[in-house]
Amino acid sequence: MNAGVARAARGPIVSQVDRRTGVLALLWAMIAVQVVWMLGWTPSSVRPGDKAGYDLMVVAVCVALAITAGRLAWLATIVRVALGLGLLLSVADRFGLLGGPGAAGVSWGTWSSFVEYTREVNAFLPAGVAPTLAMLATAAELAGGVALLLGVVIRRATLGVALLFTIYGIAMSLSLGAGSPFPYVVWPLAAASLALAWCDASVLSIDRLRSRRMSRAG
Repeated sequence: MNAGVARAARGPIVSQVDRRTGVLALLWAMIAVQVVWMLGWTPSSVRPGDKAGYDLMVVAVCVALAITAGRLAWLATIVRVALGLGLLLSVADRFGLLGGPGAAGVSWGTWSSFVEYTREVNAFLPAGVAPTLAMLATAAELAGGVALLLGVVIRRATLGVALLFTIYGIAMSLSLGAGSPFPYVVWPLAAASLALAWCDASVLSIDRLRSRRMSRAG
């Protein structure tokens, strides 16, 4: 009886460890693919260009998360906050809050430019759905960015953001070619977001404050 109970108790723990190991292996794989592309060892016609600095920074952060296996809560929290800020800055960009089209560091600069980009990324879909997709993507990025930045429902937020990056990467690959996600480090970002779901990234978060209040109340 006791042995059976012990095995049942170990089951969920072992399962969670296996998932964590699998997710970290996926992160390493995505980092490796990104590095191979950055070194020019792929047949892709898309090259790092002026985004090489951004690529290196993101890859370095992903490597740090993978090496520590997410055991450093403060590091996982930095990754969480950085992802949140990145999403919010992307949203700000499409409304011209970071500057107009053509300004340094600006990808779109106007909502119409972002809608056109959405149409290009989803070229396999009817052109008329681009405005709707643009609004849905913006809402998802805004919600995910706020949740990650403030540390609200962190696990659900990281899983949602991982799904968002994955959909983005697949759409880009189908419409613009397999090499198109690499300048934006989409695959390592998707894997890092997924990895955060199995890490403690709750330092300076609303989730941790809620947990402490519940512990005191209990």
